[in-house]
Amino acid sequence: MPGEFHQKDFVESMFYQDLELSQALFDYASSYEMEKIDHVETSFYKSEMDLRLAELTMHCVEDFFIEIGKKIGKTSLQLLKIWVQKYEEYSHHAIHVHAPAAHNYSFVLYIDCTDKSAGTMFYSVGYPYVDHTNFVVQAKKGRCVVFPGAMPHEALPNKDNKRLIVSGNIVYFDKEKLQENPNLNLGVTGAG
Repeated sequence: MPGEFHQKDFVESMFYQDLELSQALFDYASSYEMEKIDHVETSFYKSEMDLRLAELTMHCVEDFFIEIGKKIGKTSLQLLKIWVQKYEEYSHHAIHVHAPAAHNYSFVLYIDCTDKSAGTMFYSVGYPYVDHTNFVVQAKKGRCVVFPGAMPHEALPNKDNKRLIVSGNIVYFDKEKLQENPNLNLGVTGAG
């Protein structure tokens, strides 16, 4: 008699939702001081987190982030890094990942864009060695995309001068498990 049949699925999920942007976040991000690096203006390389940017962004996305936490079975989250990025016409951001740890997620929040603004292409985790699927999220003002930090993605070539995003990295965790085992390394600093 043969052994029992087993199945194990390897699935990575991304999430997106159209949210209401506050005028305060729009104004703050639109006037943000960035440096030009290659093909984009960015604040990625600032060493300290901009707490005002974090506060304005989290006010907009927090309920969405909490719902994602429930779907993936996590009770808490923490913002690890946040930045603003602006794209000119024809600029793009080549394929990259943000963070390979299991509970690290990243997000893109479209602050300003038009129908001509570049979308974001997402690829299977493991790309280019594993290329099972890809998916484009179209740029839309207020649209927020949350995805595993290890998911390869790129900003496609831009066709206007209005593509402005706030992007960042978060970690999901179980607060109770972290309190029981403080040596559990999830990339969380000062979880509370």
